[in-house]
Amino acid sequence: MPGHLRRYKDYREPPWSEHKYDISKDFWAVLAARLAFVIVFQNLVMFMSDFVDWVIPDIPKDISQQIHKEKVLMVELFMREEQGKQRLLGTWMEKDRKKDEPCNSHGPKAGLDSPEYPGGAP
Repeated sequence: MPGHLRRYKDYREPPWSEHKYDISKDFWAVLAARLAFVIVFQNLVMFMSDFVDWVIPDIPKDISQQIHKEKVLMVELFMREEQGKQRLLGTWMEKDRKKDEPCNSHGPKAGLDSPEYPGGAP
C-alpha cells in the first residue's frame, strides 16, 4: 500500500510538522498526570493505613489491662524479695558486729611466744 499514510497511536509530532516525530506536549501532560496520580494514590494509601493503625489497637484493651496487672504484681514480688534480702543482710551484719566486739569477761589470750604457752619462750 504505497502512498497511504500510516499513523500509530503515540504522543509524537506528525510527519508534516516542523519537528517531525518529536515528543509532543501532550506526551508530557499525560506523563505529568500519571505521575501525579501515582503520588496522590501512594499518599492516600499511606494515610489510610496510618488511620486504620490508629483506630484499631494492636493489643485488645482487656489483654492490655491484664499485662499491666501482671507487671504490677511482678514489681511487688521483686520488692518483697529485695526487702527480704535486705533484712537477711541486716541480720548477718548484726551477727558479725556482735562477733567482732571484744569480750571483757576473758583474760588476754596467751600467744605462741608467751611463757604461759607450753613450748613457748622461757
